[in-house]
Amino acid sequence: MDINARIEKVVEGYREEALSLLQSLVHIPSLAGYEKPCQNIVASKMKEIGLEVDVFDPPDEELKKHKGYVPVDMSYKDRPNVVGTYHGEGGGKSLILNGHVDVVPIGPESYWTYSPWSGKYVDGKVYGRGSSDMKAGVVSNLIAVQVLKSMDIKLKGNLIVETVVDEELGGNGTLACVLRGYKADGCIFTEPSGLDNIGIANRGAQYFRIIVPGTEGGTEYKHDLVNPIQKAMEVFQAVEAYSIMRESTVSHPLYDSFYNTKVPLGICVIKGGELPSTVSSQCVMEGTIECLPNEDIQKVKADFKAYLDEWSAKDPWFKDHPIKLEWFGLWFESAEIAPENPLVVNLAGKVKAFLNKTPIIAGAGGCDLRIPVKYGNTPAVLFGPSGGKVHSVDEYVDFEEVMAVVKILVSFAIDWCGI
Repeated sequence: MDINARIEKVVEGYREEALSLLQSLVHIPSLAGYEKPCQNIVASKMKEIGLEVDVFDPPDEELKKHKGYVPVDMSYKDRPNVVGTYHGEGGGKSLILNGHVDVVPIGPESYWTYSPWSGKYVDGKVYGRGSSDMKAGVVSNLIAVQVLKSMDIKLKGNLIVETVVDEELGGNGTLACVLRGYKADGCIFTEPSGLDNIGIANRGAQYFRIIVPGTEGGTEYKHDLVNPIQKAMEVFQAVEAYSIMRESTVSHPLYDSFYNTKVPLGICVIKGGELPSTVSSQCVMEGTIECLPNEDIQKVKADFKAYLDEWSAKDPWFKDHPIKLEWFGLWFESAEIAPENPLVVNLAGKVKAFLNKTPIIAGAGGCDLRIPVKYGNTPAVLFGPSGGKVHSVDEYVDFEEVMAVVKILVSFAIDWCGI
């Protein structure tokens, strides 16, 4: 029996265990700040497998001093990262498998077909918030290492499994792993790319706030006042025009053919007014602007500000009452690795060997890929099990993809780390 056939057989023996582990993680509402119960399960699993386990809270003050830090409103105290290391015998390449346990909010629970924390298994799908993004990937990582240990395969290089917090708010959990010294010759984020895709890049992004001034007063005087909500609609259209310009003038081979919106820019929050009978003094709009891997997010921000300054200067009201542009909250840089990087080539070969198809090499949206690439001298890719409705009602993961990723990770680790 060749090694891949052996891997297939052994992995299939862990099907029920993988499903049970995934459901137990989905049961936990691990929103930002409440990840610890999930991490306790992960740490216990790593100890059961026989890994050297490192449980640590990301260091708030140290993170804030780092160039790649994303400002957040809560501390990381009692919100641990969990890292398990399968130590190699020496002489091989090292590999990181990274996943996160934090999830986004569920919205109105009544909209869900099954409880968002149910982990319901129906027709090959596991439902629940975080099932696809990305507790399924965490399970694939853990079961892959468990399979390697059960097969008594001794790797040459270290295999490191990182399970982090805070990915959804900006990535400081993964940054904390880099600061703690976890670097390798390659890193696979088992984000829900699906089996048809390997992501080798991420866009950069920055949240922004636009404050539009007006003149406050009762509605009976509205014809003598400047309503900031009305003026904000003009600003909104100007931003939309700039977005279309960006789409038509920027280009990157990993994004041009694969995205309906290859470089997002848009206003998604509008707040204006205090009383139904009073014209407000201002209207506040918030949105995001992103950049492609061949762009600098700081340059993109500067160009956007210059555009708004030039556009608003031609308006009689804004000329004397300028709009304010503020940068806040989530931001990150873009990053990419070359399609011919050995990490990409070898992983694509494993997908071909197990699934008999050649994956698409493409770019991804905002994610943690940039962190090991820019700050850990570690090439990284995205490849993991997917399903549907990520960040939406009735999120689910295709459980067969979870098992397929386990097989591919086991085979990849054997070749990459050496035995």
